[in-house]
Amino acid sequence: MKKFIVESLIVHGICPSCRELTVLVSVLDNIYKCTNCGEELQQHVNGVIKYLPINKDTKELLYGEKSK
Repeated sequence: MKKFIVESLIVHGICPSCRELTVLVSVLDNIYKCTNCGEELQQHVNGVIKYLPINKDTKELLYGEKSK
């Protein structure tokens, strides 16, 4: 039987989609999901930490499938 380890980072941030202070859960490296509205966000660090919505081209690169 193989071991399956899941690690996730949980942070607080302001979601740009629902504009609420919410809990964000890491899905992939630098990719977070808003627990309030479900929007997938990309973390950008440039002096301050910002979470920006992922566009459909980025989703296609990350997940290898066309988004809806």
